[in-house]
Amino acid sequence: MNAPLFTAAKEAHLSGSATPDGAFTDVQAAYSPINHLGIIGNFSTFSYKASDADAPSGNVNAKAHLTELGAGYYYATGNKVKAAYDIYAGAGGGSMQSDVNMNFFRAFIQPGAGLRTHWFEVSLNYRLSDIRYYHLNTNGHDSAYLQQHNLVDGNKRIDNTNYLFAEPSITIRGGYKFIKIQTQYVIANPISNVPWQYYNTLLNFGLSFELEELLAAINTKKPRKS
Repeated sequence: MNAPLFTAAKEAHLSGSATPDGAFTDVQAAYSPINHLGIIGNFSTFSYKASDADAPSGNVNAKAHLTELGAGYYYATGNKVKAAYDIYAGAGGGSMQSDVNMNFFRAFIQPGAGLRTHWFEVSLNYRLSDIRYYHLNTNGHDSAYLQQHNLVDGNKRIDNTNYLFAEPSITIRGGYKFIKIQTQYVIANPISNVPWQYYNTLLNFGLSFELEELLAAINTKKPRKS
C-alpha cells in the first residue's frame, strides 16, 4: 500500500519492498506537485515456484503483475513532529499466468493518518478495493476442474463478479532523513463473498527514499562559487 505521508509541496518519495521469501516485490513512487495534492504510482510482481509441478492438479508455476496510479488530498500540521492526514483514490490493472490465465482490474479509495519526523514515520491506512477479473483462459481445464478450484461458484465464473475487500494496514519507517528502512503489514478482509483462495495477510520489508531530503543534503555540500 502506497502511504507517502506528504507534509508539503515538492516532496518526492520512492520506496521498494519485498516479502522475506522474495515471492512478492513492489516499487512505489509518490510526488506532491503543489501543496495538498499527492500523486502515487505502484508496480507489483508476484511469483510462485511449484516444488512438484503437476498440471492436472493445478500445482504449477505462477506469476502476476499489477500497475496502479492514483491521486489525492493531504493535510499536515506540526513542526518537528508532523501529523499528516490524507485520502487517495486510484485504479490499475495487470495479469496473472498460472493453471489458468486472466487479467484483472482494481479500483481503490484509501484514507489514512500518521506521524512523521526526520528519523521516524508511522502511517495507518484503510483501503477499500474493488477487484474484477476478465479474459479468463482456462488453459484447457474443464468445468469440473474450475468448480473444484473455486473458479466457478454455482453458475458464476470468477471473471463475472466484482470482489470487495477492506484492507487496514500499518507502515513504519525509521532511519536517516532521506533513507529509511520500511516495514508494512496489510490485512485483506473480504466484504463480498470470495470463494477462491487468497492471502489474507502480507508482511513486507524494504527501503524508502525521500528524494527532496536527499537533494537538499547534496546541495548543502556543494562548494559555493566565489
